[in-house]
Amino acid sequence: MSVRERFFRLSLRERLIAVVLLLGLGIFWASSVLSGYRETLEENRTLSGELEFQSVILSREESVEMSIASRLAEVESEQSLTASSFVEAVDQFSRAVGLRPDMDPVETIKGDMVSVHRLEMEFDDVAIVPLIDLIRRLENEGIPVSIEEMLLSVNERSPERLDVSLRLAGFEFNPGPTGLALVP
Repeated sequence: MSVRERFFRLSLRERLIAVVLLLGLGIFWASSVLSGYRETLEENRTLSGELEFQSVILSREESVEMSIASRLAEVESEQSLTASSFVEAVDQFSRAVGLRPDMDPVETIKGDMVSVHRLEMEFDDVAIVPLIDLIRRLENEGIPVSIEEMLLSVNERSPERLDVSLRLAGFEFNPGPTGLALVP
């Protein structure tokens, strides 16, 4: 017996239920297929946008490399700080604002392109204004120095003054085959 014969053997009510079930199943399947198709189209749009963006970036590769090379050429090795010039600059700035720091020896971490010099300084019995002046000078003088850590505590003998501990970092371009100082 074929499917057609079985279908027409059913009562009218059973045929109607079978048709409704088959239509529901067909609609469910079609919506699933359309949803997958919509996701595929959206994924293709996203990927084509990313591909276009990457091709634009790759087409600019030469100009970006030239820009980087020219900017690195502008950076002179004199702008970087050796360990001694780092200590000297920080000492001059602190003395210029009237502070007398206790300095620990400089710790240098050497890298391929850049060496980082770290210096810990302590100031006892300091007013807030000279400390702010020192920080502003460090930020505005154009030398490659940053404040890594600053601890402030109230001076026990004179509560209106501070005891300050600073950890500063300065960097130096390393000359050599991988260093920045040899960029043409």
